[in-house]
Amino acid sequence: MKSTNPASLQNLNDIVMPANIGWWPLATGWYFLLGLLLLVFAWSAYRLLQHWLKNRYRREALHKLQLLENSIQNSTQRDASLRQIPVLLKRTALSAYPREQVASLTGKDWISFLNSCIKNIAFPEPVASTLEQVAYSTGELGLVDSASSTALLSASRHWLKDHRTTEAIGGDK
Repeated sequence: MKSTNPASLQNLNDIVMPANIGWWPLATGWYFLLGLLLLVFAWSAYRLLQHWLKNRYRREALHKLQLLENSIQNSTQRDASLRQIPVLLKRTALSAYPREQVASLTGKDWISFLNSCIKNIAFPEPVASTLEQVAYSTGELGLVDSASSTALLSASRHWLKDHRTTEAIGGDK
């Protein structure tokens, strides 16, 4: 029974809480922040795709070098596979640098060019002489021992992975 006295405690009702505030629709600032994050994500994805496509020739050259390394283990294919290493390096250089700069290089100039395109020298004198011997000899490559061929493969892999392109050096392609 309700009392007629307005100050009576019997006239009190339960407190009714308002409904929770929903997340949607968002405030304008949140839409701006989401749009900015979407732009940053799209730009980053574009740059990663661009870098991946730009370095496709490296991946293909490294794959070819791996195939050559596997075939060097076979004694019947050893000489032919060793002779393909300088060809692979030249093709890769032609993919990364202007033809006028690379195509005519031979001998010591070619080795100097290869070493100038990388921070640490990839082809020190013993490996450079092995590369020249493999590139320019017409007979059997019996003088190229296993350690020399391994060093040549390692130096070639190092150059293929780490050479700087003309864009990285600051030139035009």
